[in-house]
Amino acid sequence: MKLSKLSASLLIILVALAALVGALSAVQSRMNAIRIDQELTDTEPIDNAPPVVAFTTVALGGFRGLVADYLWLRSQRMQELGNYFETVQLASWITKLQPRFTGAAAFLAWNMAYNVSVTFTRPEDRWRWVQRGIELIRDEALVYNPSDPELFQQLGWIYQHKLGKDLDDANRYYKTQFAYEMIRVFGPLANEWEVIAQGALTPGKLEAQLGTEKYSEFMRILGAQGLTFEDFERQFRDSADGLIPGSSVQNGSLGFAPGTLAKSIADLGIYPQVDTCLRHRWLFYHYRLDPAIIDTITRAFGPLDWRLSEAHAIYWAFRGLREWSKSEDHFKALQCDRMIFQSLNAAFQGGVLVGFDVGNTGLLETRPNLEVADACRRYYQDSMDKYGDQTIHGAFENFMVDAVVYFYKYGARSKAKEYFDEGKRRFAYRFRNGPDLDTFALKELEEDIEVMSYNQGQSTVQGFLINACYALANGNLEDAVAYERTARAVYDKYQSFIGDSTKVRRGLPPYEQMKRNAIEYCYQVFPPDAGARLRAALASEQAANLAVPKPSPPAEAP
Repeated sequence: MKLSKLSASLLIILVALAALVGALSAVQSRMNAIRIDQELTDTEPIDNAPPVVAFTTVALGGFRGLVADYLWLRSQRMQELGNYFETVQLASWITKLQPRFTGAAAFLAWNMAYNVSVTFTRPEDRWRWVQRGIELIRDEALVYNPSDPELFQQLGWIYQHKLGKDLDDANRYYKTQFAYEMIRVFGPLANEWEVIAQGALTPGKLEAQLGTEKYSEFMRILGAQGLTFEDFERQFRDSADGLIPGSSVQNGSLGFAPGTLAKSIADLGIYPQVDTCLRHRWLFYHYRLDPAIIDTITRAFGPLDWRLSEAHAIYWAFRGLREWSKSEDHFKALQCDRMIFQSLNAAFQGGVLVGFDVGNTGLLETRPNLEVADACRRYYQDSMDKYGDQTIHGAFENFMVDAVVYFYKYGARSKAKEYFDEGKRRFAYRFRNGPDLDTFALKELEEDIEVMSYNQGQSTVQGFLINACYALANGNLEDAVAYERTARAVYDKYQSFIGDSTKVRRGLPPYEQMKRNAIEYCYQVFPPDAGARLRAALASEQAANLAVPKPSPPAEAP
């Protein structure tokens, strides 16, 4: 009897508890609806979370911060135990629970890109964690905070420092993988920012561009292949080269294989519009890059190479600067301005991708982007005017010295003289190494060789090779040989200086490759008559060591 009474009491308690939870859930749901309708909250209740997290969030309502704290502690514990893959999901849940706490998202992203990545030895594993850090900000935090300058600045920092610098042993792998990603996205529309910006961002806008009749035929073609627009877009992004299935890029133009989906779209006369639509959507919705803003940046600073991370650091700093300027937060604005002139400087010193091999990071080669020098100088000056001389002075001074040396060793003597004269006026003490351009530049080169950075070593070798080609084109064989010997000597000295332990991270590309690319660069920039003389001289036996052997053909399969 007593047992049945106890059971009845327990049943009543359970029923009451269930009713209470149900009532609490209903009230919380109503409160959430009121908060959204009356704009009392700046985020919707979390969705797509695991049942336990979703239930706890609804049950606790305003106490969701406690749940986030618990998940944060668990994330730290999982990292200590080496359960890194769980930390990815935990970081995602924390971001969803506290979407406006951008500092948390920024820290978690930094932690994955920096701390977790270096616990792995294989470059591909490290790159995966750097990507996770980027994606946490780009694909999640920015969804809730599409105009948050803190997130812009933190994302730019990962591009500028983690990908752009050579401090990580896997930095070349990051650079080659990122370049390959961008090449796939841009396809034949690389640097055609106005064209990409005109691409439709929605199927509805694509229909408006094509006309209802052609759009309906386009959808019929997809349907015949069993594809929706979303399936088709997924196939496009998954294809090896980011192309409409069945197409290929050859010599910068599109080619089509007979009987393929690409052929059907081409025959309908809508391939360019469809291709541009897909690339614009890929760039805008996945990478969150607005081609209109990229075009604005390019017009302001010059032809940046968007296959390299420096350009992307500038993009996100530019976005952040716009927002910080509105809030008149000068310290935060300075962070973004500093990222811009530092990245412009990095692009000036090594911001053009000459060549790379995804499977062999040792073949990665860049060269200076001399075309952004004036924009960089102007940005340093503007920043000094905005924030005061002492804040920017040292960085500007170093840039002016480097600019003189870079222009000098690349044979741009008039630009070197321009920067030398201005440097003497602005920074007399720093330009004390010589009374004239030649003395100053050679003295700086001599000092640089002892402590060269990767970009300095690479550009110095390239510069001497270019001067050798210039001398050869003008019939000065003795000077040409001297320049080439100097290039080789600098190359050997740099490789010896860095030692075997850092060659993976800082070693120069093969010397013959650098020579071949320098000669190809000269063919592109020399006047036609000088280029013809260079070709003739290199074909002659008199060119001696300057003649570059062609790459060996791949060995035939047995």
